[in-house]
Amino acid sequence: MKLNKKVLIIAVILIVLAIIGVMGVLKIKSLFKTESPQEIPTPTVVLPTVADSIKVDLTAKNDNKIVDIKIAGIPQDTDTIEYELTYTTGTGLPRGVLGKITVNGQSSISRNDIDLGTCSRGRCVYDVGVNSINLSLKFNSSGGNSSVFQKTYPL
Repeated sequence: MKLNKKVLIIAVILIVLAIIGVMGVLKIKSLFKTESPQEIPTPTVVLPTVADSIKVDLTAKNDNKIVDIKIAGIPQDTDTIEYELTYTTGTGLPRGVLGKITVNGQSSISRNDIDLGTCSRGRCVYDVGVNSINLSLKFNSSGGNSSVFQKTYPL
């Protein structure tokens, strides 16, 4: 009987030590656990739309391979106009063209021969199957204010 009591005491001691060991390992893991940094979302700035006096025309040429943009009624305090044309090719590939126009005090301006494709060393590979273009214009004033124009043009 003494042997059973000794075995029982040893078993209880081993179980208690095992529980203490597991708790110690969990505590150590929690100390070294690195928390991922909290992501702070970037605030979205909503820009006002341009005045109704601004007129924008987009014209396609050369079987929808080239477009011209004409802008009239540009406010006097406008320094630059940033443009972005986005479209989808006939094969479903999203494409785009970015640019910037310096106004120099003009009330109307044109940007001609914008290629819908890729040009290098005088050779162009045009995107085919373009049916419409999304045009975004950002009017930047000398006072630091901006306004936007957005429209989809069917070709």
